[in-house]
Amino acid sequence: MKTEIILKEGYPFIFTSGAFFVLSLLFYFNASIQVFLFAVFLFFLYFFRNPERIPEDESKYAIISPSDGEVVEIIEEKAPLTNESMIKISIKLSLFDVHVQRSPIEGEIVSKQYIHGLFLNISSDKASELNEQHRVLFKTNKACVVVNQIAGFITRRIVDFGLFGRVKLGERYGMIMFGSQVDLYVPKNTKIKVTEFQKVKSGETLLGFVNEN
Repeated sequence: MKTEIILKEGYPFIFTSGAFFVLSLLFYFNASIQVFLFAVFLFFLYFFRNPERIPEDESKYAIISPSDGEVVEIIEEKAPLTNESMIKISIKLSLFDVHVQRSPIEGEIVSKQYIHGLFLNISSDKASELNEQHRVLFKTNKACVVVNQIAGFITRRIVDFGLFGRVKLGERYGMIMFGSQVDLYVPKNTKIKVTEFQKVKSGETLLGFVNEN
């Protein structure tokens, strides 16, 4: 199946901003307004990009980053959907990161849960608990991992691409709009390969290995 270079979810933003830019040319708007509208159009083209990614490790025990961004926290915490104590790796996205989320493991999507909540600034301590979020449980014969997409103050929309059942490592399954956070929960015996403040890429950066035992 051919991959979209630009996500279709971005078409309304791209076409609308492009139309305003064209109108500004046709009706001879002020040059500064034309430049601004063109910049907005380019931003949306850039934001909704959908690049191909190759995982750093494609072994069956590899856990790959589900999101672009910066690792801001690695702690032990009870995971949603499983209610088990797991290692949480929090990844904060900026406006300039690719906002597509991808499967962190080769396995199956066995459960989803959408939580309607607030839209606090993602830097708030309560954002992970109270904000709108979408939780997805991935499972292999060795382990379960949970990915939680969390909306931010600007975001206000989480998109589910509708996948359920078998998924490939790094397969696209959803996205968050305009700055947000993704929390990945992995088993406590996972061999973690990243550190806090490290930049990661979805579908590419190796985060760790599921323990074989």
